[in-house]
Amino acid sequence: MKFFGLTIAAAVATMTAQGVSAQELNKKVASDEYVRNSVCLMMMEDASVPQKDVLREAFLNAEWNPKYNDQNIETSLRVIDPTAYTLTADDEAAFNLACTPTEQYLNILETGGTAPKQTYYNETMNQILRQLMATQTQTVDTVIKLNVARLANKYLLENHVAKRLADGWFLGPDGQYTDSTVLERGMLNVSADESEVAAATEAGSHYLMRQIDLSELVGNTFVVVTRFGYKAKDALVADIMLPMYAAAEFDSSGYGKMALKVAEMGVKAGLGAGYYVTVDSYLFRLRWNDAIAERFNELWDNETGAFNMDAYNASDLFSLQFIGNERAWAKTKAGVFTDKSEDELIRLAAADAVDGVLAKFERKYDEFKTKTPLIVHETTDKKGRPTRTYAARIGTRDGLEGGEVFEVLEKKIVMKDSVERVSYVKKGELTVDKKNVWDNSYSTEVGAASEEAKTGETLLVGKSKDAYYEGLLLRMKTKKK
Repeated sequence: MKFFGLTIAAAVATMTAQGVSAQELNKKVASDEYVRNSVCLMMMEDASVPQKDVLREAFLNAEWNPKYNDQNIETSLRVIDPTAYTLTADDEAAFNLACTPTEQYLNILETGGTAPKQTYYNETMNQILRQLMATQTQTVDTVIKLNVARLANKYLLENHVAKRLADGWFLGPDGQYTDSTVLERGMLNVSADESEVAAATEAGSHYLMRQIDLSELVGNTFVVVTRFGYKAKDALVADIMLPMYAAAEFDSSGYGKMALKVAEMGVKAGLGAGYYVTVDSYLFRLRWNDAIAERFNELWDNETGAFNMDAYNASDLFSLQFIGNERAWAKTKAGVFTDKSEDELIRLAAADAVDGVLAKFERKYDEFKTKTPLIVHETTDKKGRPTRTYAARIGTRDGLEGGEVFEVLEKKIVMKDSVERVSYVKKGELTVDKKNVWDNSYSTEVGAASEEAKTGETLLVGKSKDAYYEGLLLRMKTKKK
């Protein structure tokens, strides 16, 4: 089986040369570093936004969420100036292509076809939104607001961001090919149970390499482009209600406008007075499938095993698929209980808002769902009988409120098209205990979480036909109980 142009034996030799033993891997995967998605965070600036310089600084210097691999590209390319770009008909066609599923996308490239037009924004709704925003007192750049995804896609294409993301996987600091990143992150995705099996076998390294599904590593690489805002409560309410105002324009019965008033009262009641950092974020995914992997393998010389860097740099292998968008907000927690400055409070709220939108992406899009290790505690009940409790090192920072349902998955190796693949078999479900959700949010009323708050767990409840064991994985379902 090839490993990006190398045999398994060669890949294992690389791992051994790096001094990574099965025992060390066992310690590594048992740590808090278990990750699945690799993420590059970018922002789109808006000169009209209050505190824009503070928001930019907060974005570029925020503490990284350890739930994700850091796939960030050069800092100079992570901030987008939308005023430097003008959208054309070609950009619309390029965005249509970016929205196309990968198999269809590759077929269009091969046949020279045209991607179907995307109804990302309904044109009639578009016009109504423009009219409504023209009447808003808040400063809104209408063209940018309605076209952030298209502007972001144009920027990502012109700056070859997909290729830069691939470089993060396959190139070392010297700009030459290396498999060290794939090996390192692949080991983090191996469960502790699998690592223990490997440690007990003579062919442990070979066993571990079979557990790495490369499509899950490279194929789970994402770009999140975020547009920040800083708004008072009333401005945020108006922004939240804007799509509802547009929908009400289609209702001539009058009931729509009545419902609108009720909805607006509910939104206002749910928001406290003060200022909020808002984020409108757009999710893109690095395309990777068997066809792309096969072309990638062709970059190696079959006789010498050398990697063709010139062909790699000149290739058109890498592109991004637009997945969708979400928005979130976080309140700046000013008051008599903190002595932090307004700038510091904005920075904390910005970090919370970004965490919030990433959590929303995970709820909404299966592509972005991570798999979290299940923690099993052997305890005794009130009568002294042995029992088990279940937990996970995720919490409020990951969007948990209580009641969320997680599938419990067991990883299996299956053969597909004569190639070993990773498959996940559902063993059952567990539900987040509403009374025991770990508060691991980035900020509190007085600032960043304490060291003690960084070591907690969220408890999970549920029954299973067979007892769950350490090494199983958890994946959130879309709906909660």
